[in-house]
Amino acid sequence: MDKVLITGGTGFLGSHITKRIIDDIESVTIATTTIRQQTTLKALGVDVDKINLVKGDVRDFDFVRLLFNEYEFDTVFHLAALSEVKKCQPDPKLAFDINVGGTVNILEACRMYNKVKAVIVSSSDKAYGSGQVPYVEGQSLNGVGTYEVSKSATDLIARSFYSNYNVPVVVTRCSNLYGGGDMNFTRVIPNNIKKILNGEQPMIWKGSEKSTREFLYVEDAVDAYVSLVKNIEKTKGEAYNIGSGEILSIEQLLNTLLKTMDSNLKINYVEKDFPEISHQYLDSSKIKNHIGWAAKTDLVDGLQKSIKSYGDIL
Repeated sequence: MDKVLITGGTGFLGSHITKRIIDDIESVTIATTTIRQQTTLKALGVDVDKINLVKGDVRDFDFVRLLFNEYEFDTVFHLAALSEVKKCQPDPKLAFDINVGGTVNILEACRMYNKVKAVIVSSSDKAYGSGQVPYVEGQSLNGVGTYEVSKSATDLIARSFYSNYNVPVVVTRCSNLYGGGDMNFTRVIPNNIKKILNGEQPMIWKGSEKSTREFLYVEDAVDAYVSLVKNIEKTKGEAYNIGSGEILSIEQLLNTLLKTMDSNLKINYVEKDFPEISHQYLDSSKIKNHIGWAAKTDLVDGLQKSIKSYGDIL
């Protein structure tokens, strides 16, 4: 891993990966549609002068192809996506253009360039849809909602580039990530940490309070991504669940957050107008058996680290 491309690298996971690898490799290039001031890169104190920060869109194949020709990548972390259910559901064309079409463009550039040694593509636990839990890698991908379907398709397409063209692809299916510096306040943990810090009631969408989810601390996810790339000869062509093993309802999560922040605020239950799967969590034994990865950070410890981070930057 010497010359690395990270699509969506100004986002939450991409910024943490950048911070982890930037001082140990030759170059990091981040392709992003908008070069913003308030990003996780900035929140984490990453020196952007060490990064090739390139404005461009993964939907534009000419841009992607020229990017590969100019920077000669050997490793690709493809994280770029429209990742919010609430944005995907009303605009399926945009969701599929970015999540599916953008993935095809990145993989096709890898195929044509033919010098990339490892490509890691982010799918999601949402790709399984409403299948039986805990999800295991061998079961069908059965997304129904627009975001879920986009991830089911991305997942299958990514692995097809290995099966048909020998592109060294590995796919990740992570549970819900959280941690310091996540500037996407539509997500349940950063949104409610911010609210509680500001003395506002934390909120849950009505009907979601008993929904169960699995939450994974971002630094554990980074460990998994880096390990999968370093072991690409063993992991290429495979998909891996990446989760913490800690499963709880959204209501339990918020009560844990309130207790951790020593707050007496009451939860506000708000009407929602978008579909969600009730129960989602993973069996992550495959990645542990294949490369020895397992999550190290328990929820309370991860929440404490996250709260401190937001206290410093908000």
